[in-house]
Amino acid sequence: MINHNRIYPWVLAVLAVVAALSSALLFFLAHATAEGSLGIKLPAEWSLPWAAAINLLYAVAITIVLCARRFKPESGRSLTRLLNWALIPALPGGTIVGIYGLWTQRASDHAA
Repeated sequence: MINHNRIYPWVLAVLAVVAALSSALLFFLAHATAEGSLGIKLPAEWSLPWAAAINLLYAVAITIVLCARRFKPESGRSLTRLLNWALIPALPGGTIVGIYGLWTQRASDHAA
């Protein structure tokens, strides 16, 4: 049988790394376009820093939830549910992880 309680933290950790790396890339692109050193067309100046900040917030939230799941499992469950709902609008990876987390949490609630 598949142990979703072991798979889900690894999926969250990968998503946190991806969010942190994309945040760093977006901050770099925002800085480079502000200086005019890139000769390419990018979205409006304000959009890149906002997207980077949102990705950074997701990475921090995921890290907090992973720590809570590890050290305080009772509060980790409620934080995990909140994070899953918060990940739904984060297309495409966050949506998949959020739905998977809600599905596995619902399945474990019915099994208990």
